[in-house]
Amino acid sequence: MNLRGTWYILPTPFTDDGTLDTASLTRLVEAAVAWGADGFTAMGVMGEPGALTADERARALTAIADAARGRVPLAIGCSAASPGVVRALVEQARGFGAVAAMVAAPLLLRNVDQLPGFYAQVAAFGLPIIIQDEPAATGVLVPVSTLLACVEASGARTIKLEDPPTAPKISRLLAARPDLAVFGGLGGVAALSELRRGACGTMTGFAYPEILRAVREAVERGDLAAAGRLFDRYLPLIHFESQPIVGLAIRKEVLRRRGALATSRTRSLAQTLDPATMAELDDILARLGIVPDIAPFQPAL
Repeated sequence: MNLRGTWYILPTPFTDDGTLDTASLTRLVEAAVAWGADGFTAMGVMGEPGALTADERARALTAIADAARGRVPLAIGCSAASPGVVRALVEQARGFGAVAAMVAAPLLLRNVDQLPGFYAQVAAFGLPIIIQDEPAATGVLVPVSTLLACVEASGARTIKLEDPPTAPKISRLLAARPDLAVFGGLGGVAALSELRRGACGTMTGFAYPEILRAVREAVERGDLAAAGRLFDRYLPLIHFESQPIVGLAIRKEVLRRRGALATSRTRSLAQTLDPATMAELDDILARLGIVPDIAPFQPAL
């Protein structure tokens, strides 16, 4: 498939006691379809896959696949330290109807020259690969030359780029390989610049994907002024949600307020938000005139 558009990265919801909440996950998938998501990515970093048991992962993917029912394509994160573990995850993903497997570099890999060989092995496992360039999560900095070698070795045609500054790296990648589909990530904080440099879309878990979709559509129709106004208007929320450590809990809290999740609980270090952060979120939403609701949001210019 030619993957592009506004893809939504699904978080993994939990109940107040920390157990997996598949009812919220089903509700979120249904809502995100209505919000206009062009695709879903499950078990990305914000899905907290490393905090799930094998049974919880399977139950979560079952809920996602059942709720999506083939209405939008599904990519599944299959990152792991060894090709053999990636293979098992890719086989599982294929069983859930995924159209692609997203794979990042093995954690803390010291010699990036080994990466093309790693991706060559991963490519043999039966699903198209989305190469995820995410040094904040992996600790691995991948230069453009190595990333292009990974593309060649794996036959991948899609990259999710999260190595800031992302826009110049997108330009270099597309100058060398115009046929690549490069998604921006990082919560959408550089989405406008990425799209202007030729990104095929965004792949984030921002709680208002309708906003990122509106920015992308304005860029695609050539109305850069409208794209800029939209992006500038809602950037305070995009930025607030993208903070390290607490960002996932903020995102889940916004989704809770939208009515998609029952709680904002995470299994990360910041499992819940402190009162000061809650008050800051209240202030940002009020300044932007956003009243959270599960109905599709209409961004205002």
